[in-house]
Amino acid sequence: MLHNWAFSQESLPLKPVICHFSEENSFTEILSDDFFKNNIRLAATSDIEVNYINFPTQAKIAFEQAVAIWEKYLVSSQIIRITATWSTTLSNTTLAETGASRIYKNIAGLPYTNIWYPTPLAEALTGRDLNAGEADINISINGNINWYYGIDGKAQAGKYDMITVLLHEIAHGLGFSSSMSVVNSSTQGQYGQSGSAYIFDTFMQDSQKIKLTNASFYGNPSTGLKVPLISNALYFGLSNARFANALPQLYAPSPYKEGSSFSHFDESAYPAGTTNSLMSPSVRAAEVNQNPGELLLNCLSEMGWYISGLIGNVVTSNESIPEQNFEVKVFPNPVEDYLNVAFPLQSQIRDIKIELINPQGQILQSIENQSVMVGNYAIDVRFLPEGMYFLKVVDGVKIKTFKVVK
Repeated sequence: MLHNWAFSQESLPLKPVICHFSEENSFTEILSDDFFKNNIRLAATSDIEVNYINFPTQAKIAFEQAVAIWEKYLVSSQIIRITATWSTTLSNTTLAETGASRIYKNIAGLPYTNIWYPTPLAEALTGRDLNAGEADINISINGNINWYYGIDGKAQAGKYDMITVLLHEIAHGLGFSSSMSVVNSSTQGQYGQSGSAYIFDTFMQDSQKIKLTNASFYGNPSTGLKVPLISNALYFGLSNARFANALPQLYAPSPYKEGSSFSHFDESAYPAGTTNSLMSPSVRAAEVNQNPGELLLNCLSEMGWYISGLIGNVVTSNESIPEQNFEVKVFPNPVEDYLNVAFPLQSQIRDIKIELINPQGQILQSIENQSVMVGNYAIDVRFLPEGMYFLKVVDGVKIKTFKVVK
């Protein structure tokens, strides 16, 4: 049954992330792994379209290569639209500026209330084009930089690998971006726009694994919040148990660097030439990294992105932000034979729809029932190969998606 969605959008423009460079040559090369994850060759599971403004042809070729890499990791039914501008007015220390075009909150289909989601993630989660076909991500590239446009992954002395930088910039547009800042004459830490945090912010933790958005520990703004923001000991919380003792370390230098702090990984923890160095705050000359890296992919997954071929992550509740009032139980997870979906008794009847989806976005099984007050459903998964799947549950006008591991 198809629903006609009615909702009132809450959205705002997003402040871009500023990315810098170092003139030091690193002479390191990390290639894309030919789109293999967990021994599975990945097919494109998303569609990214780019509107080029003043871009030279060679730069477009490199951009399309970066796009092709991200298309094989992201899962979305919505076209991800990028406006890419070749700029000659950016600061001479800046490689690029990037951000989602807008942020959205309190829209049917988003998992958490009063939390801002960047346009491409909000559209992927809700399955709707929220901005009438306009750009989802804006990227400005400094045209005065000595770029290397090749797609062969070869480090070139004194040149900056465009594919590497574009993979990095697209990640910012996908949501790897914080609203945290140091304010009030550098005396306090603060986060949020119009009173609400970004989804990225809700996973930021101090060295004691206390979330920075936990109002019981950190005021907003407050002098206490400034401490972890310039501590060089700031982390992104992951629910995947494999990273329990090695959470991704975020860039939190002292003093605070506007536009760069927090929205990058710490470069001392992930130096050039190592697997997870793509999101470092400063790209070096002759540094090639055309692989998003496991930590970045897990961070995007934690925020809500469906990542093709990423095995082992199971969505758990984020205790710092309330979920929609949506009662549904999915168990067991991981599953071997039958996956149970249980709806407890509600005071009103509503329509129920359940879809089991593979990482390529194909619907494998679908259950639909009308005028339901309480229900229990069993999905036979015995015939499915081991791996990760998505379970989309529609309860009336509310949507929730689970990652299911078999």
